[in-house]
Amino acid sequence: MDSPSDGPDFQTLHENTTRAELFPAKQHKEEWWEEAGHEGSSLSRYLYDLIQEARMYRDSGAPFIQTQDQTVKQLQNKIDDLEDQLDDARQASDGRTHLSIDDLVTRVLDQKYQSLDELTERISASDDVAQHLQRQIENRLYTLAENGRVEFQRGHGWRLNEGN
Repeated sequence: MDSPSDGPDFQTLHENTTRAELFPAKQHKEEWWEEAGHEGSSLSRYLYDLIQEARMYRDSGAPFIQTQDQTVKQLQNKIDDLEDQLDDARQASDGRTHLSIDDLVTRVLDQKYQSLDELTERISASDDVAQHLQRQIENRLYTLAENGRVEFQRGHGWRLNEGN
């Protein structure tokens, strides 16, 4: 049901849908309903998204139940590690990431002949290229998000904003 009341709410549903009943405390249902409304979603969609997100966390091996202090400490440690990595990367490359095509080509060339397609595939599959590309894409996504062109939703990923 999509409202805090207990009355039925009939809607046309896709034929592949089914009903899964949940019997929470009234207070929890009202809280969930308010949160769903805040996100502009129905209660059913909100709970479905939360369940899918929780399943993704479980499947990734992320710990489920933690105290706020544990979570804050864990996040602070992660932030410290990332800041250290960023400082190391800045010192190593003066703040710029540089991949030399010459270096990439000479890394994949060996004594046997390889076609251009084979070389391109091997270079594209290298960890250096993948990591560089991932950093560049991530930086661009954050820039686009700051400009309101894309958005991120935990458990789902990135998407273009409506109207873009």
